[in-house]
Amino acid sequence: MNTTVAILLAQAELASAAPNTIVVGVVAFTSVVLALVVVILLAKKSLVPAGNVTHEINESKQFSVPCGGKLLTALAENGIFVSSACGGGGTCAQCKVKVLDGGGDILDTEKTHINKREAKTGLRLSCQVPVKQNMKIEVPHEVFETKQWRCKVRSNRNVATFIKELVLELPAGEQVDFKSGGYIQIEAPPHVVQYKDYDIDSVFHEDWDKYNVWRYVSKVDEPVVRAYS
Repeated sequence: MNTTVAILLAQAELASAAPNTIVVGVVAFTSVVLALVVVILLAKKSLVPAGNVTHEINESKQFSVPCGGKLLTALAENGIFVSSACGGGGTCAQCKVKVLDGGGDILDTEKTHINKREAKTGLRLSCQVPVKQNMKIEVPHEVFETKQWRCKVRSNRNVATFIKELVLELPAGEQVDFKSGGYIQIEAPPHVVQYKDYDIDSVFHEDWDKYNVWRYVSKVDEPVVRAYS
């Protein structure tokens, strides 16, 4: 009888202690997580620039932009459209500008397209320069002549199996003063398009059926920019 009572008392003590152990464990785990969050936030505040910075363009134009992102995007958002055929991937090297002050050190991704002599003059790929401090920038004067239009797709017919002729409708009263050697830069908005919805001329159906092109879906989550000469 005494042995049975002792066992029951021990089980009762364990049962009463278990909830307390769980509570202590939860509190300890939560405290550790909160401490880590605080450390991350403090580190982010100390290491990541915040607020706005000022960019001066060709000593004639200034604008203020929030920290973060790339210089190419900041320029475009303020009406200065620098060519970027690769859409900011750092591969086409068309978005070269001179950063005369600020901008930090040249990145390895830029050194493929910019030699040491050019780097000394401040030449940079604007798609790779982070916006985190005031900068003085020099861009080609013809960049200021670049315009941006919101166009409507008038037609997009196939002229070959996988080649299309894109016809865009400009806003009323606008025209492109195109010269040999010039280019246009097209920005496609985010979209989801199924290839099976395309209206393809019957003459190209055989190849489309052969490669089952109809099964593909174009899904773009952010604007895509490409330049065409």
